[in-house]
Parts: sequence; C-alpha cells; structure tokens
Amino acid sequence: MKENSTLSSLEIKAEEKIDLTILSKFDVINVKILQKFYGKTIDPFSGEINSYDVKSLHEFLKREGLKINIETLRKRLDNLVSLNFLEKVDTYPRIYTAVRDLEKIKIIQSKIMMLRSIFEPKNE
Repeated sequence: MKENSTLSSLEIKAEEKIDLTILSKFDVINVKILQKFYGKTIDPFSGEINSYDVKSLHEFLKREGLKINIETLRKRLDNLVSLNFLEKVDTYPRIYTAVRDLEKIKIIQSKIMMLRSIFEPKNE
C-alpha cells in the first residue's frame, strides 16, 4: 500500500511543472537583499517595504556582516529586478524599491510559495 501511495505522489509531482530557473539565481545573499526590501517575512503585504540606493544598501549589508562589493550588489539587484522581485527607479543615484503593483505582488507570492514548497521540510 505504501508503495502505491509513493507512486501516486511521484505521479503528481511529475505532472507539476515548476520553473526551476529561478532557483539558479537564488541564494542566501539574494534572500538577505530581499529581506531588506520586504522585511524579515519577505511578504509584500507585511508593511515593512523599503527603498534603497545601492550605496546605502551596501552599508546596511556590510554592517550585518555580508561581504559583497558594490558592483556585485548592483548586479544582484538588477538580477532581482529581472525576476520581478524588485523595481528600479530611474533616478541618480539609482534607487531600488519593493514591488508595489498588486498583480506583480501576487506573482512574487507565488514564486515565494514555490520556493518554500521546495526547500521547507514536509511534515508527513
């Protein structure tokens, strides 16, 4: 019976199409960066939404012990913009902000739920 149950579980997982390309662009540093914009919960509706210019964000991350040079941080921010987790404001100095569009927020939440389903342990 357990073998049959496992088979059903595998069949269901095989049918789900998960875009794993997002995982190749995600690591601890990106999560830390997102936490600065969305708060500790990385929830767009948490009310802890912030905006930063690259230099200010670099200083915050450096104080927290995250070693990253400013150009690498800029590239990571642009990467998060391309994944639609952040928005870039065309100002000088360049400002990055959390997404404020409701439809984009729903997409972010679905991506976060996908990441959680992959990385959080399942209670069985």
